[in-house]
Amino acid sequence: MENSIIHTYHISGMGCGGCVATVKNKLSAAPGVKSVTVDLAKKQAKITSSEELKAETLQDALSNSGYTIEELRAPIAL
Repeated sequence: MENSIIHTYHISGMGCGGCVATVKNKLSAAPGVKSVTVDLAKKQAKITSSEELKAETLQDALSNSGYTIEELRAPIAL
């Protein structure tokens, strides 16, 4: 069974449901990402991955979109 790691990030720049969809789609395309949930009210994203993710990699995935990402908590291994 493959291990999973949950990462929690703050996303700056989101203001509507369209923003949530854009962030989710862009982050889902990043290498190693298995799933993404985005909470507009909290301006947070929870990302489940198969490996450790670097914030720089995720910021690259969001490049040219106007959103910024910052890790909130240390990753949790499942």
